[in-house]
Amino acid sequence: MFDERLPVHIDPLRMAETGRLLEGRYAIADLERLHDLLLESSGEVVVSLEFGIDAEGIRYMKGRLQGAVPLECQRCLQPMQAPIDSTFALGLVRSIEAAEKLPAHYEPLLLEGDTLFLRDVIEDELILALPLVAKHDESQCIEVKQRVAAAVKRNDYERGEDKKANPFAALAALKSNSNT
Repeated sequence: MFDERLPVHIDPLRMAETGRLLEGRYAIADLERLHDLLLESSGEVVVSLEFGIDAEGIRYMKGRLQGAVPLECQRCLQPMQAPIDSTFALGLVRSIEAAEKLPAHYEPLLLEGDTLFLRDVIEDELILALPLVAKHDESQCIEVKQRVAAAVKRNDYERGEDKKANPFAALAALKSNSNT
């Protein structure tokens, strides 16, 4: 089932017991905690969620997030669209003790009540999916690298540093001064 609008609040344990599937979209503009990390709040993320109970009796929420977010390339400082294609598997638990007992393939989602604000979970997972350092493909940043290299060369030439200085010239000058 693909519904453009996802529910605001869900009962994740009940959804796990009934094996529900949810699909929809969130506008990046609606994900307020994400705004400070992005260049602008345009675009959307496609969300697919599966709820269920695994063979070990663990209630889970598995999901996939797909989209692109506008970031600043840290190599050339130009805008870029960073693709997002992230999957996650959350074990639904009610206590820290239960979270510690989850198998390694589940991250715990600690439930404090019967309902869950779905957008917060999606926003958390999207923040975790962002690249640590946003960079274009190196081939897209070549023009900037060439401009930087030309500017450095121009600066060196203007300062008279076009020729490499001998690192021992200062020692030679000291030696000649001490001999006189």
